Amino acid sequence: MHTPEEPKNNPIVLIGVFSLIVACVLGLGLVTQVDTSRRISGRPVAAPGAPAAPATSEQPRPRAVHRLGDHPFLTTPARPVGATCALPAFGVSDTELAAYYAAGVACLDVAWRPALEQANLPFEVPKLDAAPDLQDGPCGAAPAETEAVAYYCGRNRTIYMPTSRLRENGGGDHPATHLATLAHEYGHHVQALTGMLRAADSKIVDAGEETPAGLEMSRRIELQANCFAGIFLAAVSGSIGAQLAQEAADDFQYAVEEPAEKNAHGSPTNQAEWASYGFTGGVTTSCNTFTASADAVA
Repeated sequence: MHTPEEPKNNPIVLIGVFSLIVACVLGLGLVTQVDTSRRISGRPVAAPGAPAAPATSEQPRPRAVHRLGDHPFLTTPARPVGATCALPAFGVSDTELAAYYAAGVACLDVAWRPALEQANLPFEVPKLDAAPDLQDGPCGAAPAETEAVAYYCGRNRTIYMPTSRLRENGGGDHPATHLATLAHEYGHHVQALTGMLRAADSKIVDAGEETPAGLEMSRRIELQANCFAGIFLAAVSGSIGAQLAQEAADDFQYAVEEPAEKNAHGSPTNQAEWASYGFTGGVTTSCNTFTASADAVA
C-alpha cells in the first residue's frame, strides 16, 4: 500500500499563508468599522444601573359614547356652570333676533363646555343659521312651518333659527319663548357631542320613523332636549334674571299637541314635565328619558 508523503515547509507556501492571515485581520477591522457606523432599529434601552425615564400617563382623549340609558353623561351627574350671559335688548326685527340668538349660543357654549369636559366628552361650538327663512341643507329638505319653527342638523352641527318663522309662528315678542327654543335646539347639539343623538337615530331608522317604536325614540330625544334646556336655564338664572329663566322653563307647556300617529315630541304635559326636571334638578342625571316609562314620554 502506498502512502502520500507529508508536505515540506516550502517558502512560497509560507508567504501565501502569512498574506492570507494579514488579509483576514484587515477584513475584520473593516467589518467592525462598518458595524459601528450602521443605524440600528429598535427602542433605546437604559444602561444597567441608569435611572429609567419617567413614565408619562396621558388622559384618554375626549370621545363620544354611542349609548343611551347607561350613557356616562346620564349615570354620573354633570352640571353646567353658571355662565354670565350678556343678552342684548330683545327686539323682533331680523337683525335684533339674530343678535339675540348669537348671544344666547355664546352663553350656552360657556355653560355646557365644562359639563362635557368633566365627563371627558368632546366639545365643539355649533354653527348658527339665523337667516330669515329656512333653506334645505345637509339633513335634507327644511321642515315645513307646520312641522317645526327651528331645528338642529347633526351632520353639520348647525342650529337653524329662522327669524321670520320664529317671529310669526314661534314666539312673537316673548323673549322667553325664543330663549326656550334656542336652549332646546342646543340640547340636541349636546346630544350630538355625547353620541346619544347618533345612537338614537340609528334605532329610529331601524324601527322606521313613523312606527310606534320610532316615534317613541324620537320623543325620548326631544323630551331630553327640553330637560337639557331646563338645566341650562337654571344655571344662568342668576345672570339673565330669575323671572326670564322661569318663564322660559315654563314655556314648554304651550307646545302644540300632535296627533298620536305623528307624536314625535311628546304631549305638552310631558314636555313641560321634562323641562321642569332639568330646571329643578340641575344635573344631567335628571334627564335620562331612555330609562323612563312609556307613559312618561308619551
